[in-house]
Amino acid sequence: MAPKNSSLELFRAAIASLNRGEVHPIYVIEGSEHFFIDRFLQRILQIIPSHERDFNSDFLYGNEVQLEAVLQLVKSYPMMAERRLVVVKNANDLFKRMPANLQDDFLHYLKHPNPQTIFVIHLETKIPKNTRLGKGLHGAGIHTLLFDPLADHQLVSWVMGWAKQEYSTNLSEQVAQLLAQLVGNDLKLLSSEIDKICTYTANSEGEIDLNKVRSIVGSYRGFDVFELKEAINQKKIQEAFFIAERILQQSKSDTGELIRIVAFLYSDFLKLWQIIRLKQASKSDNEIKKALHINSPYYYKRLSADANRYTAADMMGIFNALLDADRAIKGFSTMDVNGILILLIKRLIHPHNYA
Repeated sequence: MAPKNSSLELFRAAIASLNRGEVHPIYVIEGSEHFFIDRFLQRILQIIPSHERDFNSDFLYGNEVQLEAVLQLVKSYPMMAERRLVVVKNANDLFKRMPANLQDDFLHYLKHPNPQTIFVIHLETKIPKNTRLGKGLHGAGIHTLLFDPLADHQLVSWVMGWAKQEYSTNLSEQVAQLLAQLVGNDLKLLSSEIDKICTYTANSEGEIDLNKVRSIVGSYRGFDVFELKEAINQKKIQEAFFIAERILQQSKSDTGELIRIVAFLYSDFLKLWQIIRLKQASKSDNEIKKALHINSPYYYKRLSADANRYTAADMMGIFNALLDADRAIKGFSTMDVNGILILLIKRLIHPHNYA
């Protein structure tokens, strides 16, 4: 089975399609990631020239409108314009109150839409495809978009891409990781914090460091995985336990948070292992930075200092610990999330004790 496209990929494809002038008569938007939904609606509204919108664009809410009124709007022709736009947000509420005698009329419209109307139906929750209404909403000729929240592992790429796209700013991977860790996967909130960071960057010289990011963004989570990693590097086991406990307390999902922590630690330790290996091969700092595609002198300086704390032998125990934690998360253990994380910290700080 082919992997499902992410919400970010679907959003980019949908906007590119509109930019090419490819407009569908009916869009069904599913999902709860309103960052993408709102921006898609902003873009599709631009299809209607600004001087025509007063009479040819309607934004309705499912709990405030009747289906009969919606059908009347979508069937009517635009007023002195080429197209009209009708958007129904949270249409689940509309369909819950759909009169039985209008269902046939609505389903008929889905098969034979008005070519001069763009009809956008937003569903906060999916309507089962095995129902008559669900089959109609996913029928031929209807363009469906599913905008679910991004997975944690996609956030760093999104942060860097959004800063580049919207502000022409190249945020480093470490800054993007910290933003994702501090804020989480609320893209509206993340975009607001990216705006703050990029505004600061535009008015400053040199590279923005992590402490400055923390001072600009504030503390949504209290502690972050960078502080946990620093405590592990310095072998401060009690401090690491405390930070880990606070991170889990602040998270909405312990399992999701642990997945995020393990993924970050694996990525960071992988870079350290590569630096150790290349230094053993007598490579210069510039050669190592080029090999690892690290452009930030500040980031490389931090990684190089961290790498000096470990040996190649340490890395074998560290990667075994991370692999075991990953397997435990996936159900190959009877330990709870807190137990998995505590054992992981012990093994990362004393990798030879668990060989």
